[in-house]
Amino acid sequence: MFITMLSKPLPMFLGLLLLLNSLSLTGQHLNSIKTDHIVKTQLDTIVARAVEDYLSRDNTHSVSIGIYNRGHKITYNYSKDNLPNANNYYNIGSVAKTFAATLLAQAVIEKKINLDDDVRKYLTGSYPNLQYNGHGILIKHLANHTSALPKTFRSLSAKVADSLSLLSIPKQVDYLANYNRNSLLVDLRKVRPDTIPGTKFSYNSTAVMLLIALLETIYADSYEHLVSSYLKTHLGMQHTAPYLDEAQKREVIQGHNNKGQPVPFANLRGFYIGPTMNSTINDLLTYMEANLKLTDKAVELTHQLTYGKEDGFGMGLGWMINTDERGVRYFYHDGNTKIGYNTLCVLYPADAYGIVIIVNDTIDQRQVGELENIIRHQFLMHNQ
Repeated sequence: MFITMLSKPLPMFLGLLLLLNSLSLTGQHLNSIKTDHIVKTQLDTIVARAVEDYLSRDNTHSVSIGIYNRGHKITYNYSKDNLPNANNYYNIGSVAKTFAATLLAQAVIEKKINLDDDVRKYLTGSYPNLQYNGHGILIKHLANHTSALPKTFRSLSAKVADSLSLLSIPKQVDYLANYNRNSLLVDLRKVRPDTIPGTKFSYNSTAVMLLIALLETIYADSYEHLVSSYLKTHLGMQHTAPYLDEAQKREVIQGHNNKGQPVPFANLRGFYIGPTMNSTINDLLTYMEANLKLTDKAVELTHQLTYGKEDGFGMGLGWMINTDERGVRYFYHDGNTKIGYNTLCVLYPADAYGIVIIVNDTIDQRQVGELENIIRHQFLMHNQ
C-alpha cells in the first residue's frame, strides 16, 4: 500500500485557473457523466464542475465525495460507468492508519498504554537492537512515523518479487498474508533504528503494523475485533471494517489500476502490507464529524501535536497536520491502494468543514488533492 503526501493547498490563482479549465469542459462532458445529485446550490455547482474536469482525464471512472459543513452532511457521486452510492464500500488505503492511531488513543484513555512508553515494555523477550545511542523507540513514534525503523522488516528477494508480479492481485495478497504477527515480531529482532527515534519524519507502514501487534497484546484480542467494536460503540460507524464478508463484498465499487483495467477486490490480510480499512462515504462523514466535534476523548487525543511545528507540518497520532494559505490549521491523510482506489480525507476544524474524496482509480494522488483544493477554495470565495 502506498501513499503520496498531500501538498500544501494550491495558491488561490492556481485554483481559479483549474476551475476555469473545468468550466470550459462542462458542456463537453456533462452528458456522459452520471450523477445522483441535482444541482441546486453554489456548492453543488462548484463540485460538479471540478469533478467533470477530473473525469475528463483518461482512465478515470467514478468519484464519490462527502462534505461536512457546519453540521450539514452532503454526498455526491459521479461516474462514467456504474454510478456508486454513498453506502457502497471502498478500500480507503492508508487513511486506515488514522483508525489504528485512534484505537491507540483509546488504549491511552483506558490507561492500558502510555505514549511515552518504550515499545519494549510490551514485547516478550529482549530487544536490545531497538534503540539508537541509548534512545529507545516510544509508542508515539510508531503512530507519528518517527520510529527510525526500516520501512520493511523483511525485504522480498528479486526472484520472489518477480514471481509475485506475474500473479493476480488476490493471489499476491494471499501470499503476503502468510507474513503474520509472529513473522513481524521475529524480524523485529533483526532491525535497528538508523537515527534517534522521534527526531525525523519518515513515513512507515510497517511501524504502524508493529503498533497494531502491540495493541493486540495489551488487549489480548484481534485488531479486527478491537477497531470494529470501537467504531460501532463509540462513533456509531456500522459500515467500516478491516475485512469485508461476502455480502459486503457485493457492495464494493469496482476498482481500477492506472491503465484503467478492473482490479478484483481482495481483503488485505497479514502484517506485510500496511493497515487496511474498508468504508462508505456515509460512514466516513460520521468519522469526519467525530473528528471535527471532538466529543470523543480518543479522537481528540489523535489531534494533539506529537511531532513537528505548530505553524507548519506536524503529526498528531496518525493524522498529518499543516497550515493553509490563511495560516489555519488542517488535518489530513490520503491513501493509494493496489486494489484500485485513491482516497483523501481533509479536516478544517476552524471552519467546521471536512471533505472526503474517493476515486476508483490509482492514477495520481496529486490529482485528487487538486480536486479537493479547487472545491474548497471556490467554496471559501463564495462564502466570505
